[in-house]
Amino acid sequence: MRKHYKDITCIENSQRLVILNEFRDLVKIYFENSNLNMISGQYIEKQEAIEARASISLLTKEAYELIRLADIKTYTVSNSLHSSSYGRSMDIILNIFNLDRNNIPLSVAIDYIERAIDVYKANRIFSFIRTINPFYWLKTLWKMWFKGQLRESYM
Repeated sequence: MRKHYKDITCIENSQRLVILNEFRDLVKIYFENSNLNMISGQYIEKQEAIEARASISLLTKEAYELIRLADIKTYTVSNSLHSSSYGRSMDIILNIFNLDRNNIPLSVAIDYIERAIDVYKANRIFSFIRTINPFYWLKTLWKMWFKGQLRESYM
Protein backbone atom coordinates (compact mmCIF):
# COMPACT_ATOMS: atom_id res chain seq x y z
CA MET A 1 0.00 0.00 0.00
CA ARG A 2 1.46 3.30 -1.07
CA LYS A 3 1.37 6.39 1.09
CA HIS A 4 -0.23 9.76 0.49
CA TYR A 5 2.19 12.35 -0.88
CA LYS A 6 2.22 14.18 2.49
CA ASP A 7 3.59 11.07 4.21
CA ILE A 8 6.55 10.03 2.03
CA THR A 9 10.31 10.48 2.20
CA CYS A 10 12.38 12.44 -0.28
CA ILE A 11 13.52 9.22 -1.95
CA GLU A 12 9.94 8.09 -2.59
CA ASN A 13 9.04 11.60 -3.75
CA SER A 14 11.90 11.58 -6.28
CA GLN A 15 10.90 8.13 -7.56
CA ARG A 16 7.33 9.29 -8.08
CA LEU A 17 8.53 12.33 -10.01
CA VAL A 18 10.60 10.13 -12.31
CA ILE A 19 7.65 7.82 -13.02
CA LEU A 20 5.22 10.67 -13.70
CA ASN A 21 7.68 12.53 -15.93
CA GLU A 22 8.31 9.35 -17.90
CA PHE A 23 4.58 8.70 -18.22
CA ARG A 24 3.91 12.25 -19.43
CA ASP A 25 6.71 12.05 -22.00
CA LEU A 26 5.47 8.69 -23.29
CA VAL A 27 1.93 10.01 -23.67
CA LYS A 28 3.24 12.98 -25.66
CA ILE A 29 5.34 10.71 -27.89
CA TYR A 30 2.38 8.42 -28.50
CA PHE A 31 -0.03 11.16 -29.53
CA GLU A 32 2.57 13.01 -31.61
CA ASN A 33 3.14 9.82 -33.62
CA SER A 34 -0.44 8.62 -34.06
CA ASN A 35 -3.61 9.91 -35.65
CA LEU A 36 -7.23 8.90 -35.20
CA ASN A 37 -8.98 7.86 -38.39
CA MET A 38 -12.39 9.46 -37.88
CA ILE A 39 -14.12 7.06 -40.29
CA SER A 40 -12.93 3.77 -38.79
CA GLY A 41 -12.29 5.04 -35.26
CA GLN A 42 -8.87 3.33 -35.28
CA TYR A 43 -5.50 4.91 -34.60
CA ILE A 44 -2.87 4.99 -37.30
CA GLU A 45 0.37 4.53 -35.36
CA LYS A 46 3.98 5.04 -36.37
CA GLN A 47 6.63 2.76 -34.87
CA GLU A 48 7.45 5.30 -32.12
CA ALA A 49 3.78 5.32 -31.11
CA ILE A 50 3.61 1.54 -30.98
CA GLU A 51 6.64 1.41 -28.66
CA ALA A 52 5.30 4.24 -26.50
CA ARG A 53 1.87 2.56 -26.27
CA ALA A 54 3.42 -0.61 -24.87
CA SER A 55 5.28 1.38 -22.21
CA ILE A 56 2.21 3.49 -21.41
CA SER A 57 0.16 0.35 -20.89
CA LEU A 58 2.70 -0.91 -18.35
CA LEU A 59 2.86 2.42 -16.49
CA THR A 60 -0.80 3.47 -16.57
CA LYS A 61 -1.94 1.81 -13.35
CA GLU A 62 1.08 3.05 -11.40
CA ALA A 63 0.81 6.59 -12.80
CA TYR A 64 -2.91 6.63 -12.02
CA GLU A 65 -2.23 5.62 -8.42
CA LEU A 66 0.47 8.28 -8.00
CA ILE A 67 -1.79 10.96 -9.46
CA ARG A 68 -4.61 9.97 -7.10
CA LEU A 69 -2.19 9.95 -4.12
CA ALA A 70 -1.35 13.56 -5.02
CA ASP A 71 -5.05 14.43 -4.48
CA ILE A 72 -5.70 14.98 -8.19
CA LYS A 73 -9.12 13.76 -9.32
CA THR A 74 -8.98 12.50 -12.90
CA TYR A 75 -12.64 12.01 -13.76
CA THR A 76 -14.39 14.09 -16.38
CA VAL A 77 -17.68 14.14 -18.25
CA SER A 78 -17.54 13.59 -21.98
CA ASN A 79 -19.78 13.35 -25.01
CA SER A 80 -18.68 10.27 -26.91
CA LEU A 81 -18.35 10.27 -30.69
CA HIS A 82 -19.52 6.65 -30.87
CA SER A 83 -22.58 6.66 -28.64
CA SER A 84 -25.67 8.71 -28.11
CA SER A 85 -25.10 8.94 -24.35
CA TYR A 86 -24.31 12.43 -23.13
CA GLY A 87 -22.52 13.28 -19.95
CA ARG A 88 -20.73 9.96 -19.55
CA SER A 89 -18.24 10.01 -16.67
CA MET A 90 -14.83 8.47 -17.34
CA ASP A 91 -11.35 8.50 -15.90
CA ILE A 92 -8.94 10.41 -18.12
CA ILE A 93 -5.78 8.52 -17.14
CA LEU A 94 -7.21 5.00 -17.24
CA ASN A 95 -8.79 5.76 -20.64
CA ILE A 96 -5.81 7.59 -22.08
CA PHE A 97 -6.15 5.84 -25.45
CA ASN A 98 -9.83 6.79 -25.79
CA LEU A 99 -9.53 10.55 -25.45
CA ASP A 100 -10.20 11.42 -29.10
CA ARG A 101 -13.14 9.04 -29.27
CA ASN A 102 -14.71 10.88 -26.34
CA ASN A 103 -14.07 14.44 -27.52
CA ILE A 104 -11.48 15.07 -24.83
CA PRO A 105 -8.36 16.97 -25.89
CA LEU A 106 -4.97 15.46 -25.04
CA SER A 107 -4.13 18.66 -23.17
CA VAL A 108 -6.64 17.68 -20.45
CA ALA A 109 -4.76 14.45 -19.70
CA ILE A 110 -1.39 16.21 -19.82
CA ASP A 111 -2.73 18.86 -17.43
CA TYR A 112 -3.72 16.20 -14.86
CA ILE A 113 -0.30 14.56 -15.10
CA GLU A 114 1.52 17.89 -14.83
CA ARG A 115 -0.59 18.97 -11.85
CA ALA A 116 0.51 15.80 -10.06
CA ILE A 117 4.12 16.48 -11.03
CA ASP A 118 3.78 19.99 -9.57
CA VAL A 119 2.40 18.56 -6.32
CA TYR A 120 5.42 16.27 -5.96
CA LYS A 121 7.82 19.08 -6.90
CA ALA A 122 6.29 21.32 -4.24
CA ASN A 123 6.60 18.42 -1.78
CA ARG A 124 10.39 18.10 -2.21
CA ILE A 125 11.32 20.26 0.76
CA PHE A 126 8.67 18.78 3.05
CA SER A 127 9.61 15.23 2.08
CA PHE A 128 13.26 16.02 2.84
CA ILE A 129 12.29 17.36 6.26
CA ARG A 130 10.30 14.18 6.92
CA THR A 131 13.26 12.07 5.87
CA ILE A 132 15.64 13.63 8.40
CA ASN A 133 13.03 14.02 11.16
CA PRO A 134 13.35 11.26 13.79
CA PHE A 135 9.72 11.76 14.85
CA TYR A 136 8.59 10.82 11.34
CA TRP A 137 10.41 7.50 11.68
CA LEU A 138 8.98 6.91 15.15
CA LYS A 139 5.49 7.57 13.77
CA THR A 140 6.17 5.17 10.89
CA LEU A 141 7.33 2.44 13.29
CA TRP A 142 4.31 3.09 15.51
CA LYS A 143 1.93 2.72 12.54
CA MET A 144 3.67 -0.46 11.42
CA TRP A 145 3.37 -1.88 14.93
CA PHE A 146 -0.37 -1.28 15.09
CA LYS A 147 -0.94 -2.65 11.62
CA GLY A 148 0.68 -5.83 12.85
CA GLN A 149 3.65 -5.78 10.52
CA LEU A 150 6.18 -5.55 13.33
CA ARG A 151 4.25 -7.50 15.96
CA GLU A 152 4.02 -10.58 13.73
CA SER A 153 7.74 -10.49 12.97
CA TYR A 154 8.63 -10.52 16.70
CA MET A 155 6.23 -13.29 17.71
